[in-house]
Amino acid sequence: MLTPAPCATFPLGERRDPGADRHRFASPLTRMLLAGDGLTTTLLEALSGERLRLHRIAQTQASAGAAGHAVPGLLRAEHHSTVLVRHSALLRQEGGAVSANHVVARIGQDLPPAVAACLTGDTLPLGPALSAVGAGHRRTVLDVGRRTWGPKPACYKTYLIWLGDEPLALVHELFHPDLVPPD
Repeated sequence: MLTPAPCATFPLGERRDPGADRHRFASPLTRMLLAGDGLTTTLLEALSGERLRLHRIAQTQASAGAAGHAVPGLLRAEHHSTVLVRHSALLRQEGGAVSANHVVARIGQDLPPAVAACLTGDTLPLGPALSAVGAGHRRTVLDVGRRTWGPKPACYKTYLIWLGDEPLALVHELFHPDLVPPD
């Protein structure tokens, strides 16, 4: 089972043109996953050939400023505002991880209760959970690239989830290199 150490701050590169970066990947499957601004769980399930399940590794609250230098600006939050910091994984049925996820999300009274429940729930991945409650959401890809999964190179995608015209959550998703080719 995957048990990565929680990141101290939200990982976000300085690049602002992920479209150019995703063309560095040779695999068309990888480029398709990194280019997509939705349906990541659906694509991972298609690649793995099975229904994936959510595993919550850690969940806490922190100030937006402590969650990462880019967090306050991207989430339109004050540095001292409280945000949810969540680490999770999407697992195969037998327990092998296909992605490791780091989510930093706005929380508070301005969120509909059903949306707030999606952020803290432990049954459905965030995208499918938001769709299930009818939350009109969209994504903006902010960064793509390579990091490591243990000793192996792996690819990642960082994106912002919007709820209407307001930013809801930053998501950094690292994909297992045995499922999503990092080259």
